[in-house]
Amino acid sequence: MKLNRQEKEIVRRKFCSYCIKVLHGEALNYLDELDRQREREVIFSELLQKDLDALYSCDDYDMADYFTVMGRQVPVRDEWISMALKKLPVKKREIILMLYFLNMTEKEIADCLKLVQSTIHYHKDDSLRILRKLME
Repeated sequence: MKLNRQEKEIVRRKFCSYCIKVLHGEALNYLDELDRQREREVIFSELLQKDLDALYSCDDYDMADYFTVMGRQVPVRDEWISMALKKLPVKKREIILMLYFLNMTEKEIADCLKLVQSTIHYHKDDSLRILRKLME
């Protein structure tokens, strides 16, 4: 069946109209799906901290080495650091543990150990130098 020019134009326009209706319907379906999705989902930044904590769990294996400082057990979870700390002399190890694991200042450590602050600073610097060599 042969169509003349005018009939071809009519078919083309009907097809374009059909395509526009189909695409419009698909756009509406897509927007409806987005609305349904928004109702089901929650943005993490809008969650309360207790709800965030319920979303995950952590296995905490007791794989830390414990060092005793001032009668307290200080856990060191990194095996590499733990091995290096074991090689330090006791006094220097305690100073490093107090500084970096108990978050004490040099002044506080000096008061606890009944030393002057400059001695604590010297031991800290010397300990860090030794640790650097051991861990290289």
